[in-house]
Amino acid sequence: MGEDNRQEELLQFAKLILKVLYSPMKAFEEISKKPNIKGPILILLITLPLFFSIQNLSASKFFLEFPTPENDLWTEESYSSTFLWNSTGEITFDDNDYISGNYSVSAASNDSQMWMHLTEIGSINCSEGEHSRLSFGIKILGPERPTTAILQLFSGNYNANRFELDILPLLEDNVGVWTNVTVDLNTDNWTETGTTQNWDDITGIGFQSTWSDLQNLSVKVDGLFFGKYVSSSSTYGFDLQLLSVVRHSVNFFMEWLILAGVLLLIMRSFSKWTGSFKDLFNYVGYVYSASIIYLGAIALMSLFLPSLYIPANISIQEYISIYQTNWGAPISYLNLLYYGWVTILCAVSLKKLVELSWSKAILAGFGAFVMSILFSSFLISAFF
Repeated sequence: MGEDNRQEELLQFAKLILKVLYSPMKAFEEISKKPNIKGPILILLITLPLFFSIQNLSASKFFLEFPTPENDLWTEESYSSTFLWNSTGEITFDDNDYISGNYSVSAASNDSQMWMHLTEIGSINCSEGEHSRLSFGIKILGPERPTTAILQLFSGNYNANRFELDILPLLEDNVGVWTNVTVDLNTDNWTETGTTQNWDDITGIGFQSTWSDLQNLSVKVDGLFFGKYVSSSSTYGFDLQLLSVVRHSVNFFMEWLILAGVLLLIMRSFSKWTGSFKDLFNYVGYVYSASIIYLGAIALMSLFLPSLYIPANISIQEYISIYQTNWGAPISYLNLLYYGWVTILCAVSLKKLVELSWSKAILAGFGAFVMSILFSSFLISAFF
């Protein structure tokens, strides 16, 4: 019998939560007679699997680029003995002109042709699904732009077997400036030389340029790495997702607590309401019924959002631009709808407790809800 009573009580709270969504005036009138914390707790329990689903779906579409090697090792002087640079001219490491780490690698020549080769890098797997990009910065110092610029990837015996790509169109028209270049190893128009070259065994990197006549010139390379995109779900795993769920639960309670506290101050300041904070806390928690629909909509939308690929070593501004371009607009619209909905529910709940005009109730509800979000976000960031 006790189990049947609990199930019946749970069903009644579920109906009440649903009623808040389609008939808030009647629902809050009913709730105000006997506020109960079990309703908001049930809302939290319903949102937890929705939030976990969002975390899984988002993580499966969020790819981070991991560089090989890390920390710009291939162009750092302290590691020059580990990796072998060769060139038509003298190889030096420049600690005055670089874009990453502490050095750039430089080669000088007085010829119409120059090449730079990096070998002894081991065997890098660049086949499909593995390292898919090569990034580097290049700077050419000389009287004019080269007539050809070839990027080479050596396989096995680096002299005989290689892949080549024309990167001249990717270079800046003006010499003397750094150009950041990223090439796709799977789709760009590579040509093959040799008979046994394999993308799963890249053992060296070469840069080859020619000029129309003899030149006094130098070429600098920096920020050189292969990039591999890895899903954040496989990178951070279940533990981080579980932490996110815990954070969601704590954030729910923090917002709820702050919202009740701010509404209490408003009602004590502008009305003669004399109820207890406990009753108000239990009562106002039902406004978060809207979060069930909100999180459900985000979970559904996550199925259709494009995958996000975040390159290594980008600025926060570049990350924001990538996010806004792909995910920002639809999620922002849902956020605005959710904030508006909760504001209206706050206004309705206030109208059922105190004598306020609709304009004052909406303004108070909006202010209280925004403050709850801001303060809870600050506290969560401080402790998580």
